[in-house]
Order: sequence, then C-alpha cells, then structure tokens
Amino acid sequence: MRPAVVIPCHSRLDLLASVLAALSGHDVLVVDDSPNGLGPLDVPTVRTSGEQGFARAVNHGLAHLEAQGVSHVLVLNDDAIPSPGCVDALIAAWREDDGAIGPLLESPSGALSCGFVVRSSGRIRVRSGGADAPMLVDAISGAAMFIRASERFDESYQHGFEDLELCRRLHGRGLSVRTIPVVCQHIGGATVSQRSRQAQRAAVSGHLRYLGGGWRGALAMMLSAGQVIREGASPTRMLGVLDGWRDYRRAHC
Repeated sequence: MRPAVVIPCHSRLDLLASVLAALSGHDVLVVDDSPNGLGPLDVPTVRTSGEQGFARAVNHGLAHLEAQGVSHVLVLNDDAIPSPGCVDALIAAWREDDGAIGPLLESPSGALSCGFVVRSSGRIRVRSGGADAPMLVDAISGAAMFIRASERFDESYQHGFEDLELCRRLHGRGLSVRTIPVVCQHIGGATVSQRSRQAQRAAVSGHLRYLGGGWRGALAMMLSAGQVIREGASPTRMLGVLDGWRDYRRAHC
C-alpha cells in the first residue's frame, strides 16, 4: 500500500496550519480551491480554477495522487485534525473488503460521531457513541475518509451528501464502510457556515438528489423546514430550503 493525504482547502490558511502540523511524516497534497489562491505552501499543492466545491476539489487531488502511484488516500477537511496515531491506525486497519473507513469525529462540544445510519425513509441519523469499538455503518463523513485513490465523488453534489452517495456506491459493490476507534477533531462548517442560506440550499438539493425525489423527497423537505424552525426559524435559512428544492427541480425536471 502507498498511502497519502489529500486536503481540499478554501482560503482557511489558519485551519490548514493546524491540520498539517498533525500530519508530520505523511505524504500530503493540498488542493487549493480558494477564489484567489492560498499562496506558496511548504507541502505539495495543486490548484483548481477556484470555487469548485468539495467533490471536484477532492477528485482533482485523487486523480493527481493516483497518477503518481498512490494506492489509498485519506480525504481530510481543512478543519479536521487527526489525533496522534490516527492516520497510521487507519492505514493499518484497511482490509481488502473495505470501501471506506474513517475515525470517530469529535465535535468542539466533545460529542463523538461514529458515522451515519440511513433509514429506509431516507432520513439520516448520526450514530453517536464512545471510542470503544469499530463498527459497520451506512456511511461516514467525507471530513475524514480513507478510500482507494481510484474512487471519485459525484461532482453533481455541491456541498453535502457527496460522501453518503459514494458510500452507497461502495456498498453496492459489496464493500464495507466502517469506523475504527481512533479520534479526529472536526470543527465543522469552517468553509460554509452550517446555518447559512448557502449551506441549507446545498444540503436540501443534495438530500433530494440522494433520495431521487418522490415521497421521500417530500419528507426530506418537511424535515429540513422543521429543523430550521426548531433552530430559530431563520428567514434566510428557510429561503435556502426553497433554493435547494428549486435547484433540484431545475436539474431533474
């Protein structure tokens, strides 16, 4: 196995410095997706045309690394900081029947996310728990995802659900998706605030795309609107829900 780490970065040099410090001893490629460029870095860097989004930026990095002979890649957000030994543990844990493995993600509040459970209704639930055992899950976050360098994210997803869509394809090929008991700190929402209109728009359109519309899509719309109401009924976020629905309709109708 020849592993490496790819980090898509969108202007947040302050966060990137902390992530790079935690990756000492590992081959790292930064994909610069910033609108005006990050400037010179002390690690190998490739640049997109800017503002391409997570899926395209990561795919750009995966293709670059695969062409260099890298076999497996840890996709890592620029706001995800692996704990000591985390990357080595992911590499050592890889099995041939794995499609993707990831660490447990620790939020700033200390809560641990152990991947996602996808209900038959299409509802997505974060699986929480302690860092005591590996587990099979329906999906893991693209914030820290160890995969083969030959994999690619679906670039029709703008910002969200591209990781769940990839995990679904991996399951379809008979491969496992799982977490192992190592921890990676994840700030979350560093590139796009999770409570912004833009993030809400991308989340809704991505969820509808993932579900393929239908009655499950209608349920997803209801759940999204309900979440916005529970979290303060922000008018701008509610507009984001409508924006996401329109984006999906334009793409599929």
